[in-house]
This record gives sequence, C-alpha cells and structure tokens, in this order.
Amino acid sequence: MRSLLLVLALGACSGKNDTTTPDTTGTPVKARKLSISWGIRQQGEMADVYLATTDETGGQQSHSIGRYKGICSAFTPSAPMNAKTGVICANEGGSGTELHAVIRTSEIIVLQVGFEADIPADPMAREQVTSIPIPLGVAVDVAN
Repeated sequence: MRSLLLVLALGACSGKNDTTTPDTTGTPVKARKLSISWGIRQQGEMADVYLATTDETGGQQSHSIGRYKGICSAFTPSAPMNAKTGVICANEGGSGTELHAVIRTSEIIVLQVGFEADIPADPMAREQVTSIPIPLGVAVDVAN
C-alpha cells in the first residue's frame, strides 16, 4: 500500500508543465483565459468607452462603460492604482477622467476617478462604474 502511494505521489510530481490538465475522466482540459481590451468611439469632445472581453475560443463580449468628455485613449495606470489597464479622457485644460480595470478573483471592476493637470489621481477617490463577472480560475491578461 505504501509503495502504491509513493508511486502515485511521484507521478503527480513529475515536473511536466503542460497547458492542459486532465479532468477526472482523464481528458485534457485547456487552460482558460480571458483577454481584455478597450474600445473607444470618439464623437467630437465626447467618447463612448467599452471594455471588450475575449475568451480562449475567440468569443468576444463588449461591455459599455459610459460616455466621457475629452479625448480618450488606453494607458497603463500608475502602480498605486493596482489596475491592469485603463483609459484616460483628457480635456483641453489638462483635467479629465481616468478609468481603471481592476482584476479580482471572480470579476473585473471598472473604477473612475477625476484628475487635474499635474496632480496625480488619488486611488482612494475612485468610484465603481461597473463590474463584469468572470468564471473562477480564469487567467486575465490585457490584449495589445
């Protein structure tokens, strides 16, 4: 009995790094992932912002985030924001709105915060715009 357990334990620690994991029937299951990207439709001084999610099969969903004033573009938020990606919508005077996509275990939370020229946005001043549920165990990355 001991030798059987030892064989099973050694087999489980074989060091193989596959992108698939067998399920309980022995059938390989592909690793699940979700890529996120921003969609921006600029209309004059306003922009409609969307967050697109694409799964490992190529299935895509677009989530409307809202309409924001200013010229909007994707950017990488500063480290204190703890966000994977973001959108900045800047007005002529150097103020505007930042949107941040923060990844949690079972959801993507989109937060917004206003900013002024030459003053960093305050992470504690952010307000939740929406949340997008994601299945447990799904890896989330930012599409380029």
